[in-house]
Amino acid sequence: MREGTRDGSLNLNAHIRLAIKEDLDALLNLENICFKEETFSRRQLKYLLQKARSMVLVAETEGNIIGSIIILLREHILNARIYSFNVHPEHRRKGIAKLLMDAAFEILKEKGYKKITLEVGVNNQIARNLYQSKGFIVDKKLYNYYTNGDDALHLIRKL
Repeated sequence: MREGTRDGSLNLNAHIRLAIKEDLDALLNLENICFKEETFSRRQLKYLLQKARSMVLVAETEGNIIGSIIILLREHILNARIYSFNVHPEHRRKGIAKLLMDAAFEILKEKGYKKITLEVGVNNQIARNLYQSKGFIVDKKLYNYYTNGDDALHLIRKL
């Protein structure tokens, strides 16, 4: 779908493509590496890949999936929601997240979507900085959003 080479010190080449059912094991592994709490089960990921009204993109390099973004789609209101966003820890801060987001935004715009939302932990400053750099703004604070009691911010971006 899309090739990306970052300039400067970010010399990682990654291919962004739609996920397929054969990616399930790699997506589950990535989920478990990236998150310690509130991870998707195999069954949930399979549903998101095959049956849900969603779009799943993966970042792949040298045959390995190193990042993913799962977006839930709402047809009639043309609203999308980033449901999960993962980049393998060994590949963070190399531009993979930006490549995934740019590819997702491009596809959503082509399909006529008007805005995209997400939730992010108030203490996750690195992710918040990324989302701000991609044009997201804080819509509201969500108290006790996560199972561990942490608060989140609801962010929104026009496409």
